[in-house]
Amino acid sequence: MATTPELQIHIDYLQGFGSVYLGVLTMGFFYGLTLCSFSCIPLLSPYIFSTQAGFKRGFDATAIFVLSRVLAYTLLGGISGLIGGIALERVDSGWPLTVAGGLILLIGARVVFKSKSACGQYGRLQGPVRRTWLHMAALGFSTSLMPCLPLSAVLLYAATTQSFTTGCLLALVFGIGASATPLYYIGGAIGWLSGKIGGEIPRYIGMLRILSGAILAIFGIRLMMMGGILN
Repeated sequence: MATTPELQIHIDYLQGFGSVYLGVLTMGFFYGLTLCSFSCIPLLSPYIFSTQAGFKRGFDATAIFVLSRVLAYTLLGGISGLIGGIALERVDSGWPLTVAGGLILLIGARVVFKSKSACGQYGRLQGPVRRTWLHMAALGFSTSLMPCLPLSAVLLYAATTQSFTTGCLLALVFGIGASATPLYYIGGAIGWLSGKIGGEIPRYIGMLRILSGAILAIFGIRLMMMGGILN
């Protein structure tokens, strides 16, 4: 199996335990506490900020985001185990970034246009954007299509098993470990902050939501360019 040196380090790590499942769980746990949190904040922050959700709904929305990632990891692990060698050959493919970028671009555009249509109706801007849970699930799925080195190592190892079930289990265990993340509280804090700002300066909320949606849209376009579709 041809891999980069960095990826091989992660594969060796998960194989260095008495049980590969323990290695996957441990790697997911440390990933969730560190890299996962930092890499997801630029994507989570603009959307939760645009919802004016408050702490509880911001916390709940982040939980949906994390759960959708775990489910997507499980599906990707199963697919990797099922298609085996094809997954190994397509590890550097740009299409996942293109799909992820397209989804994020659509969500950002929806936030912008909904905010524009509501500008000037300050009373209506106090509540969270409708279908927040669906958008957060889509964002969670999108980020699963941008696998980090630890997840890539799990998917490549799953591909060598030639088993859909084993691949699902490996990726699910990784997702469970990665779900131990401070993102819930970060999302809640952002929701609280956006709600506080909405209460203090309601006339600017429409503009702030448009800015939040634009940031998401730009992020999506950047991913699509990285995937090669816009080059």
